[in-house]
Order: sequence, then C-alpha cells, then structure tokens
Amino acid sequence: MRRSVQAPRVEGCVRVLSHLKSLFVSPERKPRRIVTGPFRGLVMNLSLETQSQLYLGLWERETYAELRRLSRGIATAVDIGTAQGEYTLYFLVKTGAAKVYAFEPDASCLPLLEANLKLNGMGQSERLELSAKFVGASDTEQQIRLDSLAESLRTPVLIKVDVDGGEEQILRGAERLNTLSGVRWLIETHSPELEAGCLRILKAAGYQTRIIRNAWWRIFVPELRPGELNRWLSAWKNE
Repeated sequence: MRRSVQAPRVEGCVRVLSHLKSLFVSPERKPRRIVTGPFRGLVMNLSLETQSQLYLGLWERETYAELRRLSRGIATAVDIGTAQGEYTLYFLVKTGAAKVYAFEPDASCLPLLEANLKLNGMGQSERLELSAKFVGASDTEQQIRLDSLAESLRTPVLIKVDVDGGEEQILRGAERLNTLSGVRWLIETHSPELEAGCLRILKAAGYQTRIIRNAWWRIFVPELRPGELNRWLSAWKNE
C-alpha cells in the first residue's frame, strides 16, 4: 500500500520538474561537449531540453562501469542500434578497436549520426563500417546475422545491442560467434521475457552474465523510456 500511495507523488514531482526544465532550458540542438562519464569530451548535437542526461553523463549511467570493463583491450566493436552515435563514437575515440561496425536501419537517424561523426573527426574514418541493415536471425536483403561477420570480427570484440525488442533474435543469429572466446556483450532488454530469453541463450553458450539494475535515483531522474522494462545485461567468458 505504501508504494501505491507514493508512486503518484513521485510521478507528480517528475512532471513538475519536467515543466520547470522546459521553462528554463532552450530546446535548441547544437554541438555540445559531454561533461562526465565514458563519453566525456565527445562533441554531439544535443538539445538540453530532451538530452540533458546525455550531456551531463547521466544517460544509461548504470552501464558505464561495465562499458569500460568490457571495452578494455578490444580489437573490434559492434554497435547494433547506433541511433545518434554515442557508443560508436566511444568505440572510435576512446578505445583502440581497429574496426567498428555500426548498424542503424532507421534512415531518420543517419543525418544526425553523420554530423556527430564529423564533429569528432570521424566522418571519414577507415575504421568505421556503417550499415543500414537490421541485425537478426537470418540473412536477407535487409537483414544480416552476426555469424555472417564472424570471420571478420577480430577478438576481443564487444557487441552493444539496443534494438527495442529484437535482442533475442540477434543472439540466435550469433550461435557460431558465441562458441568463440573473447566475445563480450552489453545488451539492453525491453521486457522480462526478453531478458530471461537472452540470459538462457548466453548461459547455454558458456557466458558469465550480470544484470545491470536501474539505480535507485532513477525514481527522481527517470529516462522516461516506453515499455515495461528498460535495463541492461552484460556477458563475457573467462579469457
């Protein structure tokens, strides 16, 4: 009962803070340098009205320790669900990965992604391979399996996944890849069923796994994402 009474109060506070923010923060999108976290120093076109958490280093902050750990010493990175490109930029600028594969099938994201790459001197990087294909469990004209890239993915390789529902299919298309050592995963899951399915596949392939739970302070600083669950898991093997 206590939780049901407090929840509307918290939601009310969030709405009030959001309203105050809209009064004092400009919606203008312009180049801004991220101030904290692993993305610190990257320059991205951001609107402080909707992307202040990324600017301040709070967006997906719960993943930061795992991101740093899993990306240490990688030879290859794969960013599935690149969107505006903060993870792709992190892999290009902050790691020694010789090759970065970025997959973003949403054409509306590409102009902003390309602009952000240019802001960081990565617009023509030979280390980057950008694709508009979906990553999934089969190979078609519009879709590709990670197993189709297995021979090109030098290990250690970190695969980051944020695709709003297709994460289990991506793992099913990586059966061969998951027999190799030096493969690491950072996956956002979007329902309890998807999280459980991903964990089953990863554990069956011999991975150690960790659920990255949302911080307690998300009650007051929510990311306001749709869906019943938005949290991350990581997976790795002893190398």
